[in-house]
Amino acid sequence: MTQKKVESKVEIGEGDNKKEVDIYVTQPNNDVLKRAERYKSRTWNEAIQDGVLTKKEVSMVMEKRGIWDETKDKKEKTLSKDIIDLEKKLAHGNGKRKPKLSEGRDVAINIRKKRLELRDLLTDKIAMEENTADNLADNARFDYLVAHCTFYANGKPVYENFEDYNNQGSDEIAFAAATSLSRMLYNLDSSFERKLPENKFLLDYSLVNDDLSLVNPNNPEELIDTEGRRIDENGYYLDDKGNRIDKDGNPLTEDGEYETVEYENDLVDKPKPKPKTKKPATES
Repeated sequence: MTQKKVESKVEIGEGDNKKEVDIYVTQPNNDVLKRAERYKSRTWNEAIQDGVLTKKEVSMVMEKRGIWDETKDKKEKTLSKDIIDLEKKLAHGNGKRKPKLSEGRDVAINIRKKRLELRDLLTDKIAMEENTADNLADNARFDYLVAHCTFYANGKPVYENFEDYNNQGSDEIAFAAATSLSRMLYNLDSSFERKLPENKFLLDYSLVNDDLSLVNPNNPEELIDTEGRRIDENGYYLDDKGNRIDKDGNPLTEDGEYETVEYENDLVDKPKPKPKTKKPATES
């Protein structure tokens, strides 16, 4: 069976020294996978010996400190269920009549809001779990695979060994290789956001642009917010002439600040006028 591989072109260097390098990553074979698992286990044991907490222990700490408790766990489940229910509603409508596009757009926008709320809720939890022994071990396994599955176009390994990869793990080639391998192993798609049900719906009906920003259905060149108000690329509200305004319609400068009127200074005493002096009479 042909071994699966993903090819990439990577620019390295700067200025006159910039050049393009062809690389590819292969799907790891059984031998590499076994060695990666052993390295993962060794990393986990070392982390435990160094006092790094496991994911289960971190969960207990988060609950004790109120970072993640039963209330937040329940909210996560509720939001996840809400998203699934809204996805069904977006696909099927209410089942009684042909749904209106405006109704579908409202449902899609609502899914976006729920998904963003869920991501915000999980931020602290994910941040705490990043440095657990479990996560460090998983990352070590993945790095081991990248080091042993990355090759130049001529078939020569990019890295002599895992230590060589560790010394160069932050360069352009390592980043490109890691990205390609993660997509291969975990079925990650660079167009993941575009394939979410709500975004696919909005794209199909031209209710968003290529950047997935909401647009005016009657003028796709105009960006709008979730309430249908016209905005620019930075999120500032615009009037009918394209000038920046606040949400109440008050004009703003190009920098997004309020226009400031000129004030009359009534706090400083005005200088008293000098007395007029009579000119001496001239002899005729």
